[in-house]
Amino acid sequence: MDSKDFKMVTLSNGIQMPRLGLGVMFIEEGQEMQNAIDTAIDTGYRLFDNAALYENEAAVGKALKNNGIKREEVFISSKLRNSEQKYEKALKAFDLSMKTLGLDYLDMYLIHWPCPEHDTYCEAWKALEHLYKEGYVRAIGLSNFQENHIDKIFGMCEIPPVINQLECNPYLTIEPLRKYCHDHGIWSEAWFPLGGPAQPLEGEPLPEEERLLNNPVLKEISEKYNKTVAQIVLRWEVQSDIITIPKSSKPHRIKENIDIFDFCLSRDEMQKINSLNRDLRIGPDPQTFNLLF
Repeated sequence: MDSKDFKMVTLSNGIQMPRLGLGVMFIEEGQEMQNAIDTAIDTGYRLFDNAALYENEAAVGKALKNNGIKREEVFISSKLRNSEQKYEKALKAFDLSMKTLGLDYLDMYLIHWPCPEHDTYCEAWKALEHLYKEGYVRAIGLSNFQENHIDKIFGMCEIPPVINQLECNPYLTIEPLRKYCHDHGIWSEAWFPLGGPAQPLEGEPLPEEERLLNNPVLKEISEKYNKTVAQIVLRWEVQSDIITIPKSSKPHRIKENIDIFDFCLSRDEMQKINSLNRDLRIGPDPQTFNLLF
């Protein structure tokens, strides 16, 4: 299970994409970003997930350029801001991201949130289709879209989405949505793959013992394989055909997070982890989140 092929997935348009990458949200510009990118590349990362919202695209582009890795050896993804979902605004926003990153093409471009109250994501999708057809982006997809939003995209699109980036981890397995995506040729990609911060957007902070990385079932499995709980969670995700993008700026965590391709969880262990689902959402609810930023 540690072959190069297992570390890659083939999207429905034939493009290959790494199963595991580095999320860069909240990584600061300057030396912190450079160290994170350098450590990631040195340890085998080739997928870098970004968004205009994170306001560090320039730092990512600079760090990759300083590292010296060839452009064709990395898979770079970014996302359209909620406030830029009108057709012309989306094209201009993409151009700005490209200039900020210092690139002449993107591997993947996503609509960051559906923002259903504003009902402009179909117009944004037309812009993404244009970028794809013109060769500025190799694959296009969605982020935080639920079944009803995706149904609407399918009702008007020429080019179907190949990925849907979602909050997902053993406490929020979203199995029905993942199955829906799979049945429609869409890969699921997990943000907050390790459970995210201890403070949900709505509600009280989780007690220490209730946090995902302190779960006793996961701890027991981790001891068996001499792995960390985080590595067990990430292994569960890739074995569940979920692309995962854990965020870290700490070199030892970056190295740890990719060291998951030398063991395989059993079917029973996978089922035990599946059963941990609590429908616990830390981030916004995509059905009601409508902030334009």
